[in-house]
Amino acid sequence: MFRKLIKLFSHKALIAFISLLLQAAIVVVAVSFAATRWQWIWLVQYVLSIAVCLYIVSRDMNPSYKLSWCILILLVPVFGGSMYLFIGRQHTPRRVRKRLREASDASQILLNTINAHIASERGELNPTGTTCAELVLNSASYPVYSNTATEYFPLGDDFFPRMLDDIRAARKFILMEYFIIERGAVWNELEAALIERAEHGVDVKIIYDDVGCMFTLPKKTIENLRAHGIRILPFNRVTASFDVRLNNRSHRKITVIDGSIAYTGGNNIADEYANKKVRFGHWKDTHMRFDGDAVCSFTAMFLAFWHILSDEPIYYENYFIQNVSPPPRNGYVQPLSCGPGRNDNLIESAFINLISTAEKSLYITTPYLILDNETATALRNAAKAGVDVRIVIPAVPDKKLVYKSTKSFAEQLIKSGIKIYTYTPGFIHAKMMIVDGKRAFIGTCNMDYRSFYLHYECGALLYGTDSIADMTADFDGIIAASHRVTDEEISDVTLLTVLARSIMRLFAPLM
Repeated sequence: MFRKLIKLFSHKALIAFISLLLQAAIVVVAVSFAATRWQWIWLVQYVLSIAVCLYIVSRDMNPSYKLSWCILILLVPVFGGSMYLFIGRQHTPRRVRKRLREASDASQILLNTINAHIASERGELNPTGTTCAELVLNSASYPVYSNTATEYFPLGDDFFPRMLDDIRAARKFILMEYFIIERGAVWNELEAALIERAEHGVDVKIIYDDVGCMFTLPKKTIENLRAHGIRILPFNRVTASFDVRLNNRSHRKITVIDGSIAYTGGNNIADEYANKKVRFGHWKDTHMRFDGDAVCSFTAMFLAFWHILSDEPIYYENYFIQNVSPPPRNGYVQPLSCGPGRNDNLIESAFINLISTAEKSLYITTPYLILDNETATALRNAAKAGVDVRIVIPAVPDKKLVYKSTKSFAEQLIKSGIKIYTYTPGFIHAKMMIVDGKRAFIGTCNMDYRSFYLHYECGALLYGTDSIADMTADFDGIIAASHRVTDEEISDVTLLTVLARSIMRLFAPLM
């Protein structure tokens, strides 16, 4: 018991949490004590809060996010302004911005070369596909690739064995970035394969999110990987002091193997994603494998982050390897990534474009449905225009408070003619959008404020690939296993629930 207590109180999460509480308490006590002696300090705090509200209103950010913060600040004007300055600002430090520019410049040279080479191929996309492709290209220079085979995995149960086989066959390098890595049956197999490859001279690099892996990736595991020659770094390390970047997590899931194969999707590295451990019923998640030219963009995404986190020089030419015999032409693929201070809201902009250009059907799966006005309006307009809009959310929530907020948004969408389904076998974690059976998105981005505005996310837009038919068939299976929520079901609630939903909608951008 004593050892367990020592381990608990020495854990960096508890140390950071206690440190943050102490710092907050010191500020509150200091301001309160000073104000008892000098009344003008209260006035300064009030003026600060008003100034911060005016600053928030003047900024180019989502109106819902502005409203939530302004109301919160005015509810507690004595400390509201200071609270925003500590944890609410979306600010990228100068050092990080500099390294981001360096990384972007290095990878952009290659991407510009690719863009120049394949520009003529983009003209072959259908008109609605082109608008989304050009939006992403002009906003962040992510190319549209042909010569890329795509393979869809409807479950983590199918994805992990396939990726493991590819890793075991790696000859040059393996790049991996995940929000959560947790010890268990899935990780044990993967860890053994990575160590075996590293011992045979394969360059293995891993990025993990320090918050996502705080309780799941022990220090001993990290040390063991490093002892076998694997380089592993945390993204946005948790510190024991207030840091406005604490909210900005890397939610991306990327694997790149030998510059010719890449994976992305909703699956983290943990047993529940492969249904080897039951947490919230059956875990439904999806992933995509890419073989061919589009892997270049996933490689650039990873190396840009590695450049920020590591001081070691990166020789980009060693990681961009042209396929000797590219796969047969099969539609088009456009990988993309976004995050605070870098391609802000790019994936949300792509979502709105896809929604707005839908003509017949729009199918969406998301574990969280907490929408800003722009996305909600686009969805409602699509339904009013006669598009068959269907959205699947979990029946079994993993975060009850967030789920209540999701239901409050679902109520408004149902009243607009959108069909909302709950995945009755359990928890659906897949992040997909399928438009007219011709265009699609698969990746890591949930339909909520945190993914749109606070997290670093990634994914791929698909135009006319065969895998879209597989995604559509799987979606039909999801619908068959789900329950359609009626207006009566979601509206038949108590007055207290209505009040709670209103409050949660108000503060949803801060969740």
